Amino acid sequence: MADIPADAPRSEDGHYWWDGSQWQLIDQGQQQGQQGQQQQAQSAQTAQQTAQPMTDDLFANMMQAAEADVQEA
Repeated sequence: MADIPADAPRSEDGHYWWDGSQWQLIDQGQQQGQQGQQQQAQSAQTAQQTAQPMTDDLFANMMQAAEADVQEA
């Protein structure tokens, strides 16, 4: 079965996609696979947007916190 383009129009019920000339049935496994890929891509994008660059100050603070945890234990 052909891969469904991300921008392909879909039926209101979500069971079909338009290939440009006719409606194609969406295989349940294929639909779940594409949803998983989209979720992974969104998660990766979110992580890139929220990640802080590692600075010397941030690293030093992390080391201090780790050392304090060890001393408390």
